[in-house]
Amino acid sequence: MTETDRSQQPEASSPAPDFGMLAVAHFRCVLEEAAGPEGDRRKLLILTHRGPDPDAIGSCEGIRHLVQEGFGMQAQVATVGRIHRAENLALVRALDLEFSTYAEIDPADYFGAVLVDTQPGFGHTFLPEDIRLLAVFDHHVPPAHPKDGVLDAVPHADVRLGIGATATIVYEYLRDAGCQASGHVATALFCGIRYDTADLSRNSSELDEEAYYAMFRESHRDLICDIQHPPLPRVYYSELHGALSVARQHGALVLALLGEVSHPEFVAEMADFILRMKGCSWVVVGGAVEEDGDYVLSLRTDSAFGNAYPLMSRVLGGDGSFGGHGHIAGARITLDDMGESTIQSVERGLRKRALATLGSQEEGELPAAGRPLS
Repeated sequence: MTETDRSQQPEASSPAPDFGMLAVAHFRCVLEEAAGPEGDRRKLLILTHRGPDPDAIGSCEGIRHLVQEGFGMQAQVATVGRIHRAENLALVRALDLEFSTYAEIDPADYFGAVLVDTQPGFGHTFLPEDIRLLAVFDHHVPPAHPKDGVLDAVPHADVRLGIGATATIVYEYLRDAGCQASGHVATALFCGIRYDTADLSRNSSELDEEAYYAMFRESHRDLICDIQHPPLPRVYYSELHGALSVARQHGALVLALLGEVSHPEFVAEMADFILRMKGCSWVVVGGAVEEDGDYVLSLRTDSAFGNAYPLMSRVLGGDGSFGGHGHIAGARITLDDMGESTIQSVERGLRKRALATLGSQEEGELPAAGRPLS
């Protein structure tokens, strides 16, 4: 069962008519067939992208709950990459979530894997060897150049571009399976939906709205407040000052190419923050992350400007890998090294293509300086 839309127009997709109980039954059948007679002692491995955000975290917890409480099977979540953003860490700590690391994975312990909030072929997604991928749950536009047939070979692939959060898709499976979400699971799913849809203000569907309110009713509201407003370290304010100093406005576009940054989540956080500025319709923020060896990009557009995915494609100009949905897109460019000249070379290319996309200058000219934010 596969439900994908590769048109790169998220608003145009819609769930297939056989979704619901049949989708749940098919997913369960795929797992039981893969588990075989040893299913009572082997587990399902649940995976997501590097440095998971609230949608990824909530979706992992929702699938784990469905598999364990709804299907009566064992499941384990494993993640790769550190979680840095204060709100994401607060979510994990408030709900006392436990994740294994890739280093702890023994393929003999698992009958298969499920991938949530991402797809094979995205630059920030890694799959352990010798464990069969049984299912994918996601809402992003598939990779621009996926490996041939990689998603078609997955027994159960539910990729819905018209949905604002993967956590919403997971909620639907829990609902249709008749599997009641616990307070902790509901809180995790709610945080995922509110994060990716900005409290239903962007990229949201009727199903997102249903899931948002249903999970809010079942969630721990005191924990939600703690998660939304965690204490911030001093270094956050230092990096914020640096980002605002570097950012330049070019008409409706704000560019903030930050050189080296401490962690990738800071790039996405600054993109969300800067987009709120009056007169800014789209924003591109980037930074090199030594821990990953990548240059990370986040692109945001406001509700009136258009889809972020095609804009990111033009800004990258064929470099790196990227994905997105609606008004959000992210990308990674693998760096040869973390030298200052290498980072500056990447940023010059990004700036030139972003300004050419904006139409503020002709191809081949040097980028305009832009206007400081203050």
